[in-house]
Order: sequence, then C-alpha cells, then structure tokens
Amino acid sequence: MTGTQHGVHAGAVSAAASRLWKVAGVLAVPALVLGFVMFRAAEEHQALTRRFLMASPDSVAQDGVLARYAMDRGAGGYAQHCAHCHGADLKGDRNRGVPDLTDQDWLYGTGRVGEIERIILYGIRSGDSRTQNLASMPAFATANPYPRYRIEPLNPAEMRDITELMFSFQHPLVADAAAIERGTALYHGKGYCFDCHSDHARGDSAIGAPNLTDRTWLYGDGSRASIYQSIAHGLGGVCPAWHGRLPADTIRAIAVYVYSHEVH
Repeated sequence: MTGTQHGVHAGAVSAAASRLWKVAGVLAVPALVLGFVMFRAAEEHQALTRRFLMASPDSVAQDGVLARYAMDRGAGGYAQHCAHCHGADLKGDRNRGVPDLTDQDWLYGTGRVGEIERIILYGIRSGDSRTQNLASMPAFATANPYPRYRIEPLNPAEMRDITELMFSFQHPLVADAAAIERGTALYHGKGYCFDCHSDHARGDSAIGAPNLTDRTWLYGDGSRASIYQSIAHGLGGVCPAWHGRLPADTIRAIAVYVYSHEVH
C-alpha cells in the first residue's frame, strides 16, 4: 500500500469511527435521561413509602396521595394473601366462621385502620405472643368445656334452653317463654356466658366476644340448630399473623383496603 493509499484508508477509518462515536453519543443521551427518570421515580417511591409508614394508620384514608398508594398495593396484597378465606368480595364464609369484612360488625375493635392493621400483623389465636386470644367459645357438650379455667358441662336440655334464649333475641314471638327463663338463669349462672358476652349479651369487642342480640352471625344462620351446634362444640377461629412474612407497607395497605370496603 502506498503512502497515499494508507493515508486515505486511515482517514476513512477515522471518519467512520467519528460517526460511530456520534451515533453512540446520540443513543447515550436518551439512555441517561431514562436512567435518571427511573432513579428519580424510585427515589420518590421510597419517599412515599416512608411517609406512608410514618403516618398515623387512621389518617391514611383521609390523605388522597397515601390512600391511592395504599389501594394500589393493598388490592394485590389482599387478593394474594386474604381472599382465599375472606373471599374476593370480602364477604367471608359463615360455614367456616370467616367474618364478613364489609358489614362494620367487628369481632375485635371498631374497624379503624389501626385495629385492622394489628390483626393482620399478629393474627387471632395465631400463636404469636401479641395475638388476640382472650376469648374462645367453650364446648359445653364435652367433659372439660373451657381449657382456661373450670366450667361445668351442660346437658342437652340445658343447652337447648340457652339456645332458646339466643334464638329469642331475633324471634321473640315464637320462642318458648319457659325455656327462655331457664336459659337466662343458665346464662348468668352455670354457663358463665355473661363473662364474655356481658350481662346484656351484646358482647365485648375488646376481647372478641360477639354480640348475640343482632342479626350478624359469624357461624351459621341463627337457627336453633346452628346456635345449639356452637354451644355444644365450641368455637375458636384462627387468623394467621403476617408480621415478618409481609413488608410493613403491604400490611398497612391491606388494612386500608379492607377499611375502604366497610359500610361507613
């Protein structure tokens, strides 16, 4: 190759290289911009997550930005971890004692976001030391109805009388008056029903004892047969604890999602 040919070739290579660098530069600008945008979005998301977790749980639903964040995250979290028991519509299952989360009849607390969040965190009878586990329904047809302290079993006639008392709250015109009288004595005496459900049978949401006078039933349909079944065999549902298994923001987001479906 002559000197002239070598110079021409070198110039062509140099020009091609220059063009490649220019193309690379043009392509690099959008990539840098995209990277910056993604970095800023991640930064803003982290800041929003911190703000979400630092806020009072009960204030989130009233903050438009935080509420949207919670609903976006909570919908997926609920569908993945809660819907298999409580249903996609949050209506629960009375055959299994899974509560309806939309009716504002709360077994524990009053339905505030913070209270719902605590249940999701630590569960009900989950085995966690912070779980809700202060009241279980005794199984009065067994020899030892209540493991926490001694309660005498009830015979079938006695269980029928207490059943009639419970049934009378919604069906006063068809209930047996004599059975109600006997059932009332058992409620306040041998059965120790008042100890959880209170003297007026309206329950105690601080310990998870349901109201027995309204039309909301956690188990069954409120018939004599289903009431008798609960008295005879006892109840004590379990909700798992998600603390340590789900991120804190997901747990709170699910709580807000559930709260948003209540009848306020």
